[in-house]
Amino acid sequence: MLKLKNITKDYVNGDVVTSALKDISFDVEEGELVAIMGPSGSGKSTLMHIIGLLDKSTGGTYTLDKVETSLMNEDKLAQLRNQKIGFVFQSFNLLPRITALENVELPLAYNSTAPKDRIKIARRMLSSVGLSHRFHHFPNQLSGGERQRVAIARALVNDPAIILADEPTGNLDSKSGKQVMEILQKLNNDGKTIILVTHEEYTSKHADRIIKLLDGKIVMDARVEEKIDASKEDTLRK
Repeated sequence: MLKLKNITKDYVNGDVVTSALKDISFDVEEGELVAIMGPSGSGKSTLMHIIGLLDKSTGGTYTLDKVETSLMNEDKLAQLRNQKIGFVFQSFNLLPRITALENVELPLAYNSTAPKDRIKIARRMLSSVGLSHRFHHFPNQLSGGERQRVAIARALVNDPAIILADEPTGNLDSKSGKQVMEILQKLNNDGKTIILVTHEEYTSKHADRIIKLLDGKIVMDARVEEKIDASKEDTLRK
């Protein structure tokens, strides 16, 4: 599904060069659920931006679904990003003055989907995450867990090949976090490729595989030996 080879990312400030990523190489197969971990400053946010086509690497190659992205211009990257990647963020990134339904519809407005079809698709996606009773609620009328589920529904409307989730449970209590992980695991079981960026060891164990970064380098890439099934875990976990 995606292949990163010898990825580097340098930031230049005058004569000072700061290396955020150093010779990063790994593949993600179609249908995998991969957790990327690391402390603050390890490079995971920079890596997420490159995987999500929000930023370009300084060196190396990144192939997404057999398309080499390194030499693409911004318009082509934006088109590929809209077609292939759905984003879920820790802070939800919902527009506060429009309803849950309108937030989910929004990505479809950029690909010429007819208005009546946008509503139909958005309703289906919100229903799929258990929010058919929240179509016309505004974000400030929803709980944190419900807002994250709206964000997941929005990520799904273009039927992306990959869902990139950045700390999706970071602002949630344990019960809401469990519900979000249940949804992500179900999507993965249905064939979606999911890349989960997290600092939480517990959350990472819901994945099939963990990649750990430290100081811009991969220090671990291993399968999860005792994967947690969110649908069966104890909701009273502290």
